[in-house]
Amino acid sequence: MIYFVLVMILIFTEVYNVWRCVLLIEFKEVTKVFQGLNGSFNALDNVGLSVKKNEIFGLIGESGAGKSTLMRFINALEVPTRGHVIVDGIDVSTLGSRKLRVFQKDIGMIFQQFNLLNNKTVEENIRLPLELHKYEKPLSVEEVLSFVGLEDKRYAYPGQLSGGQKQRVGIARALITRPKILLCDEPTSALDERTTEEIIRVLKRAHQTFDVTIVIVTHELNVIKQLCDRAAVLEDGRIIDVISIENNAGETDGPVKSYYERVLEVLKDE
Repeated sequence: MIYFVLVMILIFTEVYNVWRCVLLIEFKEVTKVFQGLNGSFNALDNVGLSVKKNEIFGLIGESGAGKSTLMRFINALEVPTRGHVIVDGIDVSTLGSRKLRVFQKDIGMIFQQFNLLNNKTVEENIRLPLELHKYEKPLSVEEVLSFVGLEDKRYAYPGQLSGGQKQRVGIARALITRPKILLCDEPTSALDERTTEEIIRVLKRAHQTFDVTIVIVTHELNVIKQLCDRAAVLEDGRIIDVISIENNAGETDGPVKSYYERVLEVLKDE
């Protein structure tokens, strides 16, 4: 009997360790309290969530649901009021300023409004992360420009580019450091439908080519549908569901549905 118990403990421990190795990001009972005009309020309330290595994970919800705040915990641009954020085995809140800078080197970010410097060329914008930190094996400007299809725009300025081209520069800048994690904050909301499709294709190829884990915040359900493996649905600072994305979502007629019902309609098969 004792031998059986010991064997079961060993099996459980091994399974648990394997499971832990698969996880890259964990939110443990995370709460964020902000001070507003009418007093304090919970932007996030006791959130628990995990993201697997090499997954494309979506955070979706209406404006004010807390999705961008949750994503910003990953690279410590926001710090939770309570709870823990574990990234690649590291409790982010325990890092001092020096270790935090080293930690953040492995995380790339793509922004809604591109965040390019207008007085710098495409090449200079892409090189910016390499000027701020030293990286062991960064990609070259030539490699990332070729990857996003902007070889001919190397010496152009942002004012000479379309919205889609600007976002591809942003992706190239994020990829040049070979990040483990790529955070995308509404990366297509400033783009039209055709250009959105182009950016989705680039992000898919980045995931496949560079073995990067992607976390994307968006309110655009079709972006989640085409890009993500799973998605968490947030309402009023709480996660109300985590959905495994399926391929063919049906369309239904009828009365106006809640946001969550519309999420399920787009992301789940009938």
